[in-house]
Formats: sequence, structure tokens, C-alpha cells
Amino acid sequence: MGFVAKLCMFLLGYQCSFDLHTSLVTHHAKLKGVRWLLSERTDSWGWGTRKEAEAVMALQLVNDKWYRPSKPGPAATVKEMNLDLLAAISKYPKLDTQDWYGGKLGQYVNALVATCQDPSDFYGHNLIDILSGHMDGFPKYYFNHNFAYSWAVLALCNAGLTVQEKYIQQLTKTPGNYTFGVDEAAMTVIALSCVRNQTDVKSAISAGVQFILDNKKPDGSFGNEYTTGLAVQALIADDKQTRRKIKKEALLRLVEKQGQDGSYDSVAAANQIFPALNRKSYADIGSISSCQQVTTTPAPTTPPASFFTFRINVIATLAPHNVNESFTVTVPDGSSLLDAMVVLRDTDSNFTFTSKESSFGTSISSIQGIASDPDARTYWRSAVAPDTALTTSVDGFFPTAGMTVIFSLSTY
Repeated sequence: MGFVAKLCMFLLGYQCSFDLHTSLVTHHAKLKGVRWLLSERTDSWGWGTRKEAEAVMALQLVNDKWYRPSKPGPAATVKEMNLDLLAAISKYPKLDTQDWYGGKLGQYVNALVATCQDPSDFYGHNLIDILSGHMDGFPKYYFNHNFAYSWAVLALCNAGLTVQEKYIQQLTKTPGNYTFGVDEAAMTVIALSCVRNQTDVKSAISAGVQFILDNKKPDGSFGNEYTTGLAVQALIADDKQTRRKIKKEALLRLVEKQGQDGSYDSVAAANQIFPALNRKSYADIGSISSCQQVTTTPAPTTPPASFFTFRINVIATLAPHNVNESFTVTVPDGSSLLDAMVVLRDTDSNFTFTSKESSFGTSISSIQGIASDPDARTYWRSAVAPDTALTTSVDGFFPTAGMTVIFSLSTY
């Protein structure tokens, strides 16, 4: 094997499909992009409510060894993703709400598969059954178009299940007609490529691919960054080895759009782009190599998740503040105080906080927009009611059912 071929194999990990220049620049863009994406995480190690799944999928498709339970950063991010989902289940056991119905749940099931978790036994909850129920109820809420429906089909396929014909028919009955344009066509192609061996699928894939190609722009893109990333994923999902020039032009346009720091216009756009830069699509989630582990004994069944409820009181009466508020939060057993605060912030827009890391753990920087102030010698004191001060950081304290935790702005 020649030097160029060896270098290409080293950079991309599979048979080289592009010239060396394209391979080098996309590889560099991918590395910069991942660093930027990770830097965009909040102090709770996620990207915001219901945004973790897409980012986690992108990171695993760029590097399927990114997540390991032993790696603190990735483990914290996946934990945040799981908490996001568990918090929703605690309120809506069937996730029968417009925020989670169908497409969003499909994204989270795909992300669980990407991180080697079992969506049919997610802390005792069978998310596959819940998702299938959503699909049987299609159309409903915002789950009423094929873009979202494709995520659900992908979830079942990537989880290793045989997707029922009735679910596939929703994506094949009107080939070439896409309410949301290239985005919907691309997601449809990606989903159908995962079930390409089932009946009447190939012609629908061809119609979707042709729609995408018909919407190619003169500069080689397919629209904005988000759309172009999805379009390239679809062309890769259809056939990794064909249309190389078209894919190359689109990838180079995406590289040109990248900021010097690896950024794109949004995290949402980056999540679609990074798998494409690695010549992967969402249809590859089910074959992530780090999750392909053969075991000779059945995996232990996870006991059903149980939840507990406690209160968080916020008091700030030092001038000029006048805050006295109380919040109730429900979280899975074993959650730390920090976990609970993140869940509360994500589910109640009336509660806000920021935190910072130190060698002593996580400390609270601000609550309700009121920051601790070294110059004024103020800080947020934490205590269990009536007045037992916490002796550990918020990530090391584990509240119990019925407890009241008080945060009070105090002086020292």
C-alpha cells in the first residue's frame, strides 16, 4: 500500500473515497468542530433541554470511542441526557406531550443505542413500546410529518428490530413529495436506507435522492449548513461509493463555512455536519463498533426507575434583593442536589442557576440571576431545613424524599 493510501486509511478509517486534499481538510474540520461542540456544553455538561441526543449521536458517529463510562466528561454528558429523559418520564410516563412525542423520542432512542444503552430497558422503561405507540397514533401533535417520523423508523432499525411494514409504508407511499423540502427528503432517505432490504423501499430511496440532487445549488451546497449536512448524510446512506464529486463539493462548502474555532451557525447545524464530515449517517448508529459486544450470558435486567420529590427554597433578602421562592422537583432515586437543580432548571423556566467547578466539587455561582459577590462578601449558603448547613458540594449531596433544601444569600 502506498503512502497516500496508508495516510488516507489512517485519517478516515475506511477505504479512501476522496482525494488526499479533501480528506485532510475534512479531517481537520472534524477535529476542530468536535472541540468547539464540546466547548459549547453548559455547566451541567449538556447543551440545553432536549438537545443532548443529537449532539451525542454526532460525537459518536465522528468517534465511536468518544463515550466510555470511565471517561468523566462524556459520562457526565450522557448522564445529563439520561436525566433529561427520566425527568420527562416522571411527569409523562408515556411521553404523550408535544415536546417528546415521536420524533424527539426517536432521537433519544437513537442516542441511547449510540451509547450502548438498551432502549427497551431504560431504567425499567420500555422506550421501544412507547415509541411504537406514538407511531401507531401518527399523526398527532407535532408528530405529523415524515421528517419526525423518519427519526422513529431509524430508532427501531438502529435498535436492531424488524421494522413493521405499516411503519415503512408511511415513508414510501408518496415518494418525491416532501413538505419540508430537502431536510425531509434527506431524513427519509437515511431512514429508508436502514431498512433498504424490505419491500418497496429502493424506489422511494431513489425518489428521495433525486429530489436532493435536483435541489443542488451552483456552489455545491444544498441550502444552508443544516440542510447541506443532512443532504450529504443521505447521499452517504444511499451509497458511500457513488456521486463522489457531488459529495466532495458539498463537504468543501461546509468546511468553508466553518469558523476558525471550529464553529458553525448553531449547535443544531453542527450536529448534522460532523457525521457527514466523517462519511457517516444516522443510519450507521446501529453498527457503531464499540457497542458490538458479544456476550454469553444475558444482561441483567435494570429495575424500574423510582422517583422522589423534595423542595428547593431560594431566599435572598440582603439589600437590594427581595426573593423568597419555593420549588418542587421530582428526580430519579440516586440523584445529587446538582442533578435535581439541573432538572428543575430544564423543566421550570422560573428557576435559574449557574455553577462552577473546583477541586472541591461544584459550587453555586448564582441563583435567580443573583450572583455571589466576593467584593460584597456574599455567597449562596445551602442548608437542609430548618438550618443544617451542607458540608459537601452540591454534586456530592444526595437529597431524600420530602426534604427541603434552602439556598440563602448570606454574608461572610
